[in-house]
Amino acid sequence: MRLAGPRGAGTVGRMGSAPAVSLRNAWGSLAVLAAVVVIAFGLPLIDRALPSARALAAGRPYDVGANVTVVPPGGASVDVTGTRPGADRGTALFLVGGVRLVVVVSPYTGTLNAAATRLGARITHSTGFQVAGIGQQIRSAQGVEGLRGGYSSPGRLGQYAVFVAGNRAVELTASGPESELRSEATALTASVQSVQFGAAR
Repeated sequence: MRLAGPRGAGTVGRMGSAPAVSLRNAWGSLAVLAAVVVIAFGLPLIDRALPSARALAAGRPYDVGANVTVVPPGGASVDVTGTRPGADRGTALFLVGGVRLVVVVSPYTGTLNAAATRLGARITHSTGFQVAGIGQQIRSAQGVEGLRGGYSSPGRLGQYAVFVAGNRAVELTASGPESELRSEATALTASVQSVQFGAAR
C-alpha cells in the first residue's frame, strides 16, 4: 500500500503536466510562425516604404565597384535599387532632377574603339535612341583616354562616354528631358571626367 501512493502520484503528475507542455509547444510554434510572417511580409513592406533615392555628399567620390570611383554631379542622389557594387564589376544609378546617370564597370580586354561601338549599339538596340557623334575624344582627370557621343529620341537627349584601363571598361550614360540634360551638361561632363581607376585619392 505504501508503494501505491507514490506510483499513483507520479502518474497523476505526469498527466497533469501534459497540457502545460502542449501549451508551451503551441506558443513556441506561434512565435516561429509570427517570425516567418514578419520576414516574409513585414520586411518587404518596410523596405518599400523607405525611399530608394539617397542623398549624397557633394564632391565626394562614389565607389561604383571594381575599385573604380566617380564624383556624381552636385545635388545628385543615388538610387539604391539600381546600384550594385562588386569586386570585379559594379553599377551605380544617380538621379539629378529628371536626369539619370548610369555608371557601369565591367571586366574588359578589348580596345577603346570597340568598347565605344559596343556601347553605342547597346543604346540603340535597348532603348531605340538614335546614336550620333561616335568617337569624340575625352580625357579623364586621371589622364585616361576615353570616347564619348550623344543620342536622342523625341523630347529626350542622352550622352555617353566610355573609358578602358586595367582590363576594365567604364560606361557612362546620361539621359533625360532635353531641357534638363542641357542645363546639367557642364556638371555631367565634369562627373564623367572624374572617373578614376584605382582607389580614390
